[in-house]
Amino acid sequence: MPTHTVVVSDHDFDTLDIEREVLDDVADVRDAGGDVDVDANVDEYLIDADAVLNLRYDIDRTLIERMDDCRIVARYGIGVDNVDLEAATERGLYVTNVPDYCQEEVATHALSLLLSLYRGVTRYTESVTAGEWERDVATPIRRLSTQTLGIVGFGAIGRAVADRAAALGFDLVTSDPFIDEETAADHGAELVAFETLLKRADAVTIHSPLTPETRDLFDADAFARMRESAVLVNVARGPIVDADALLAALDAGEIAGAGLDVFPDEPPVADDPLRTHDRVVATPHVAWYSEEANAERRRKAAENVRAALLGDRPANLVNDV
Repeated sequence: MPTHTVVVSDHDFDTLDIEREVLDDVADVRDAGGDVDVDANVDEYLIDADAVLNLRYDIDRTLIERMDDCRIVARYGIGVDNVDLEAATERGLYVTNVPDYCQEEVATHALSLLLSLYRGVTRYTESVTAGEWERDVATPIRRLSTQTLGIVGFGAIGRAVADRAAALGFDLVTSDPFIDEETAADHGAELVAFETLLKRADAVTIHSPLTPETRDLFDADAFARMRESAVLVNVARGPIVDADALLAALDAGEIAGAGLDVFPDEPPVADDPLRTHDRVVATPHVAWYSEEANAERRRKAAENVRAALLGDRPANLVNDV
């Protein structure tokens, strides 16, 4: 008989069959929210849990201090900015993520947004749909082998982007304080300072985590340093880009376009001008998604919970417990 209680704080899955399959013999799996639109009652479920599986619900210090029996908060994803890591560590509470479940998908999506911007796909589609047949609606278009791609954040996803972009003919530069020149060179990139990347790149893709250092990394000053012909792609975290500064840069012609899979607030308000801007290609935070990636993140998060409940040290720990 199961001896533990696992609470899923929030999710957007049709069922919890995968979680229950992994945890069936050690825990009852309970659904606190049912979908991503959770309410205040979720806290009351979580404070009695032995473990929590978490998607987007905010697990702050106040809540953590009430979770007396909890051993682990396992995120269904890479980022952990919605969990207070300091409070969890003080409590001896494991926090885990799934850092590798969607590397292929996010890298592919970043290139999809980038190529859409470069080739004017959405502009041409809108033109043809409107009954037009005009080449000039998306000019000028540049040959990729004449362009330099700047990759901000050179972890696993940034490297996957580099490998794909090199095959398309891009020259590559990267900025990441946690890698060395040899690591960059192994993937065909030159390691440079952030300010140098902004000046040299014809296109920039973002693959950094959201931290105090990266929040609003792309602000008015950063856009002023970029080329007027440059485009920006963000498939990482919305708050890394100052949305007001981005809008101002697009309107002033400081940069040529943006591909956004993430926004500072999601979903953005209906009248957010970035949603309808003629030089923005936007998708609804789906860069991570494939059927395979979705199943993988769920299974690996549940396996982390299983390890913790059985007294083992779970994989993919993000705090020092």
